[in-house]
Amino acid sequence: MMTIPVHVPVLLQEVLEALVLPPAARILDLTLGLGGHAEALLARCDKASRYLGVDRDPEARYQARRRLGDDARLEILASAYEDLWEDPRFLAWKAEHAPGGFDAILADLGVSTLQLRTPDRGFSFRDEGPLDMRMDTTSGPTAVEWIAAQTDESLADAIYQYGEERASRPIARAILRAHREGRLATTRDLAEAVYTVIPREPAKRKGQSDPATRTFQAIRIAVNGELARLAASLEAAAGSLRPGGRLAVISFHSLEDRIVKQTLRRLAGIYDGPGRAAPAALPKTLKLIHPGGLAPSEAEAAANPPSRSARLRVAERLP
Repeated sequence: MMTIPVHVPVLLQEVLEALVLPPAARILDLTLGLGGHAEALLARCDKASRYLGVDRDPEARYQARRRLGDDARLEILASAYEDLWEDPRFLAWKAEHAPGGFDAILADLGVSTLQLRTPDRGFSFRDEGPLDMRMDTTSGPTAVEWIAAQTDESLADAIYQYGEERASRPIARAILRAHREGRLATTRDLAEAVYTVIPREPAKRKGQSDPATRTFQAIRIAVNGELARLAASLEAAAGSLRPGGRLAVISFHSLEDRIVKQTLRRLAGIYDGPGRAAPAALPKTLKLIHPGGLAPSEAEAAANPPSRSARLRVAERLP
């Protein structure tokens, strides 16, 4: 029998401390993944609580159900969190189980350990696999299909915007050249195209990250539309909290964290635009908890290296 993949939930203790769970709690998990956070949160809930876990990845939903068992408090919904707010299934569940709003909403953003460690998913260049990168393997273009639809300019723009890669233009040309020549079918092919612009060995000798890292991140974000509706989804999540309910968001790179930070600050009535004061009063619906965010402890970062870049931001719904 296939074993359940090992999954170490990031910033778990901080999440448990941040999300206050009353009796008969109503919890919304926007990115259920393998269910690590859900398992710990459900362990703190009474029998009258209800937990809705959402994930677009069929394999993640399957593994989460295996991990969490037949817990009557849990329902798992196949959806991307960006599409959730107008989904009739979600609206019906909320009307029945959480008409007054949620006590806690959690979003653990980005790619999961399961996705990264499964070569067939095509998220990582560590092991060769098909160039897919879709979080939902049942719909949408694969990474190679998405690349095939790009121009030099549009691909370079995506690599620069989502990967913050300074060499985006020559990398884009190298990738599209490899595609035209029939040399772009696997994750290794994509990495090799990047290495023709930024050689791997010098970076390795200097202890720097692999030169392909930023390009892989950028293409993954573009293929899955990860940032396109993040701010709007956070606003919808904040609006779905009951007064006193809390929203906790874990991000893993600066682009995600910037959107999370700016959105939560705006909803807390804090103006970050030009000038000293907002041109009009901002509505204040949230209170920031730990305004600077929380990073993993040194012990967690050492024990679980993928957690090193994580940051947790928490906000509470005001009356």
